[in-house]
Amino acid sequence: MPTAMVTFNGRITLPSQVRKELGLKIGDNVEFVELEKGRFAIIPGSESIMDLEEMDEERLSACSDESWASIEHPV
Repeated sequence: MPTAMVTFNGRITLPSQVRKELGLKIGDNVEFVELEKGRFAIIPGSESIMDLEEMDEERLSACSDESWASIEHPV
């Protein structure tokens, strides 16, 4: 069974076998699903940081300051 060590600042490195089995690439997110008290499963997350970086300029321009200013924000 693959294992990982928790570092001083709470980080772990997923073993290569686990990353391969889950199909994880650099920048991918993972989610921790509680199976029962004290037991969790790790599953691939819904979005990758790398996918977000690949957004084209047209999609990014939709998030411009002007478009944010036009949105009504509750007080």
